[in-house]
Amino acid sequence: MMIAPPPMPDTRPRPVIRRRMNREQGASRYGRMNNWVGFFLMGLVVISAVPVASNRPSWWLLWTMILGGVGIFYVLRAQFLMGNRRVFQSSQYQMFLSLAFIVPVYAVIQALPLADVLPNALLHLPVGIPTGITPHSISVMPNASVLGALRAMGFILFLILTLEVGTKADRNHSLGFWLMIGILAHGLFGMIALKFLDDFSLWGVKDTYFDVLTGTFVNRNSIATFLGFGLILGVSYALERGAKAALAEKDRGYATLLTPVRIEIVSFWLVVIILAFAIILTQSRMGAFATFLGAYTTFLTARLISKAPMGKIFFESILGIGVIATFLIPAAGSGVVERALFTLVESNDRVSIYTQTWGMIQDRPWTGFGYDAFAPAFELYRSPPLVAENYVDLAHNSYLALWSEQGIIIGSIPMVLIAWSFWIIIQRLQARAGDMALNMAALGVIVLGAVHSTTDFSLEIPANTYCFVFIVGLAIARPRLNLPEKSN
Repeated sequence: MMIAPPPMPDTRPRPVIRRRMNREQGASRYGRMNNWVGFFLMGLVVISAVPVASNRPSWWLLWTMILGGVGIFYVLRAQFLMGNRRVFQSSQYQMFLSLAFIVPVYAVIQALPLADVLPNALLHLPVGIPTGITPHSISVMPNASVLGALRAMGFILFLILTLEVGTKADRNHSLGFWLMIGILAHGLFGMIALKFLDDFSLWGVKDTYFDVLTGTFVNRNSIATFLGFGLILGVSYALERGAKAALAEKDRGYATLLTPVRIEIVSFWLVVIILAFAIILTQSRMGAFATFLGAYTTFLTARLISKAPMGKIFFESILGIGVIATFLIPAAGSGVVERALFTLVESNDRVSIYTQTWGMIQDRPWTGFGYDAFAPAFELYRSPPLVAENYVDLAHNSYLALWSEQGIIIGSIPMVLIAWSFWIIIQRLQARAGDMALNMAALGVIVLGAVHSTTDFSLEIPANTYCFVFIVGLAIARPRLNLPEKSN
């Protein structure tokens, strides 16, 4: 009698295993997509600084449109790869982003024809304006406010995408490194154009800032801020590598001078020195000072995290200041020093702008004169000694500009968000969460931006805003949030 062979085991993958494999493949592809999108955002920061820092509506509208397309692609691709298990990072920042969205929403409200239904006390205008040109909206230039709202939406979308891709510390570290390299390229181009190409300007013959490094920017203060962001990244990465090298074991009991790590540390400090030269060549007084404060904030943060003795911190601080005063400034030239010495003499017009802008804020403390409408609003208030000026289109103080355009409450939202980000980063540093080098750099970047904004408009330049949002956004981004596994 024939004996039937035993049945072959069923080797087909179980549905649960197949689903798990599909999820793992989807997660792997999702990670690659985040890498590509992250490097796209980093590249946009570097490229946006090329066409006059994108400080023209045609350029930032182009970037906003591209970001919109990338955002749509990201959502659809995420849905395809992960399905209902995909949880967007923005869900962890609902309060933060909701507060940010108030700015563009209110800008649109300012452009609506609401003047007839609002109390006159909220829409105060100087005496003597002809009735026929009185605006029917809160904004004295409604079209500009609508455009400003679009630009703000682009910045928020950029932040959301940054939060989405900033979920892995090693990815954030790499993005910060390549951003530093991109900013270094801008600094090198600026120095070559100034010193070897007879003050060459990529966008036509200069009509101002002669014999001063401006690179692809127009304003020296704005490029000083951009270069300062890169310098602070270099300082942070050098200190972070140094701390790791100090904790590493000696090779076979001996200390080797030219290890790959030490060469890497020297390379980072070389980047810092090059960018410091470039910043001084801009002859931007506040740019140099604010960068120093930002870099010093990062330095103190790194030393406190490593629990260095206060005596050592004090010695290193004095040594750093001595090197800057002894070698860096004389080697770059005396332009920034001479301008610093005449700061008080040359500040009369700037103080007059601040005083008259504060008068605007007092007249409309709650509603403002319209997002992006500072220039026409200021013309209504301009008085001696500024009558000889051709045009005053910027407040040269971002805080006063925001309050004059959107009122004290709504205009303070960007400052609240920045302060909130600063606190989040401090908490992450205390918890040793995320990439420490990028987190330390973000604190310095915030200090640089906050200080320079007291006397200029650097963070009102789109390229600088993208750079600022990118660094801070990566620093506050949290690890990936996923739905819990379903029980079977």
